Amino acid sequence: MVEGERLSDLWLALSRDVTLIGGIQSPMVSWIGAAGILSLSLWQSATLLRGRLTLRQTLSRFHSSVLPLVHARQQSAKDWIILPTLARPSRNTSETTKTRRDLDDLQVLDRVLRVEPALAKEWSSYRKTLAVEQSAWFLEPTVYSQRSATDFFSFEAFCAGQLNIRFYRQLPSFLTGIGLLFTFVAILIGLSKLHANGLHIEGMQGLINGLAGKFVTSIVGLACANAFTLLEHSVWHGLEGQHRTCLSLLDEVFPQKAVERPSQPPQLRSGAPDTVISPIKNDGTIQLAEVIQQRLSSTVTALTAATHALTTLNSRQPPMNSDDLPAEIAYEVQRALKPIMKPVLEAMQELTRSINNQSTSVHLTQAEIEGMFHELKSHAQNATDDTVRTRGNG
Repeated sequence: MVEGERLSDLWLALSRDVTLIGGIQSPMVSWIGAAGILSLSLWQSATLLRGRLTLRQTLSRFHSSVLPLVHARQQSAKDWIILPTLARPSRNTSETTKTRRDLDDLQVLDRVLRVEPALAKEWSSYRKTLAVEQSAWFLEPTVYSQRSATDFFSFEAFCAGQLNIRFYRQLPSFLTGIGLLFTFVAILIGLSKLHANGLHIEGMQGLINGLAGKFVTSIVGLACANAFTLLEHSVWHGLEGQHRTCLSLLDEVFPQKAVERPSQPPQLRSGAPDTVISPIKNDGTIQLAEVIQQRLSSTVTALTAATHALTTLNSRQPPMNSDDLPAEIAYEVQRALKPIMKPVLEAMQELTRSINNQSTSVHLTQAEIEGMFHELKSHAQNATDDTVRTRGNG
């Protein structure tokens, strides 16, 4: 009973109209809600500014560590000087060129970033993608990155230790919703005081007189939400710009190098061994010689397989009469060479297509092309004669 009376007294105190600012009457709960919205907005704004200051200090230390390395790289690289006559001579260029090493830059950054809580984890992952390459024994090793720094140093992960980006982006909507909630509570309090007494409605005068004050929390919530939105966008814009600048400097210190994967060699349709086609060269004669060598190697391999097949067939069959020997040899040679000639013809057709494709860079006369074909036919004829001769001697 006592607790019920205390709750009733508390509700009466909260629902009682109070005039605080400019003669506006509003229930006590509305003024409490407006003060709470204003306090929450100021508190989170101070927290956001404090976190922004901490993150800017971290990025400033990062920037001050990377920027000297970039300047040293720019001074030592010749590509940065477009007009040598207009470039200012450095006071000690030889010393800068000798002392700047990629491994030393990596050691400096590793020592600085490992002690930064907001960057240590991302730096550990990014460092695993760095590759050391030394083109010659008398040159200093060069450090390349296989992936961009933006793939590891995300802005959300960088701010996670100090600021909750998702919460601050939803805070303006939350402030607006709280203001509307207290407004409807104030309207509910005003409507609860209306009573019908016969033909007369009591409490209407109090509802109409205090109607303007019931929107105090909505006005305060909208004002705080808009002010916080402007502050939030300003903070994110400044931090993201500084964050992008630091990552671009890091990519400049360790440039990204694409890893080329070798392509798979094509296969002949007849099941012959694979032939690796070399990259296109400027010298058309060298390229044509390589193509002919590749095509002839497959042809010689096919003829060698035919020779082994004839030898095996000869060893398995019983001896024949000397009168039927030439006819049998011709028959066996014809039957053995019939499946072998198909890859030879395909190789000749492939050679013809290769020569036609390279006609723009290689200029050969008709006599030279016919000489290549005669040489190819002579190789095939010699291989056939050797097979027949081997068969006859057997």
